[in-house]
Amino acid sequence: MTRRTHHKSRSGCRNCKSRRVKCDETRPECTRCQVYGVTCDYNLAQYKDARQQSVAAASRNGPLHRNGSLAFDAMTANIDAVLQVGLSDEHRHLPGSSGGDNLGVLGLDILTHFSRMVAVYTPRFAHLKQVFRERTFYIALSEPCLLYAMLAAASTHRTSVLPSDPSQSMVAAQLRHDAARMYRQELQSPIGRHNMDVLMSTCILIGMFSFFKERIDPSESWVLSDDSSAMNWLSVQGGLRCLIELVNPWLNESIWSDAFKVASTYEFYDDHRMGREDLDPDLADLCDINDETTEETNTYHWPLRMLCPLLRMPRHQPEDSRITNFMGRLEPGFLVLLGAKDPPLMCSSVHEWWVDARVRSECQAICMYLEWHGDQRIVDLLEFPATVCGYRSKMD
Repeated sequence: MTRRTHHKSRSGCRNCKSRRVKCDETRPECTRCQVYGVTCDYNLAQYKDARQQSVAAASRNGPLHRNGSLAFDAMTANIDAVLQVGLSDEHRHLPGSSGGDNLGVLGLDILTHFSRMVAVYTPRFAHLKQVFRERTFYIALSEPCLLYAMLAAASTHRTSVLPSDPSQSMVAAQLRHDAARMYRQELQSPIGRHNMDVLMSTCILIGMFSFFKERIDPSESWVLSDDSSAMNWLSVQGGLRCLIELVNPWLNESIWSDAFKVASTYEFYDDHRMGREDLDPDLADLCDINDETTEETNTYHWPLRMLCPLLRMPRHQPEDSRITNFMGRLEPGFLVLLGAKDPPLMCSSVHEWWVDARVRSECQAICMYLEWHGDQRIVDLLEFPATVCGYRSKMD
């Protein structure tokens, strides 16, 4: 039988394309997005204008109220109700909203930005983005802890693309504070099958925005500070490992099960060999590792086993998820030595070459601290990381 002629459209919204369903292309919001309960991509132009105006005014005057207003109003009310539950007594509204309806509109605006963040496909963190894109939204609409974490991550991202707008930084700071507060409260409750997905999703997002740093400033690093909280951004990276251990009996039922299986295939995280084979010889010497050394006899051994394969990876093809896995697997004993500014350990840490404001700041501060340590072996090892992070030696 001859196939009936048909018209193939390529102008459907990105939400339908990512879900691999046919979009009816109704504008400004397609029917499938209304039914699915997400903001249609056709509406994103409205949110760009909203950054320059009041979010509430933009939404009331925009095309949403010409079609699809029921879904918009229902979603806004849902988000408003969840956000109101999470607000503390001393902060009854967020910066940029006056409370009431504006809170839900602002929340929907930022949540839309989050959906755009996870909708963009890149090889980096692809398996994590897929879970956030496909599995977390419906959970967040009934869980303040996760919703605030998603909004905190998205608003923090917006500060990096709108650095000249101080109001964005205020919103992001308040959302990060509230997300962390609710996460701590949730951790005080029994942890099990019923809340493992909320906690692990929130933990991943908190690790993300805790790592973020707005500007490069090595003077603010924990290396040059006596403030123990200055290293919190690194300490929180190990939170997911602790949660996984607690919920391990139910982990196969989690929305994160498949994504974690991808991460667990990184073979060098299972390398527990004794001795110094395949370790960087200079770092092994500095850390007093010989052919008989084990993880039990030398605190540096296991972190160096994980780190050395990362140093051999192509520098122009960074595997971000492998790097964050490295940070998350650092043991408390290692972090204690790091907090005490142990020179061999800091020298191994400075070789992490992936670059953003956080890593450049910390790397420059470590170089600054270590070049005055006096050990020529350490000074020689600083040449490469100093070059990569842009640090100029004061001893030249």
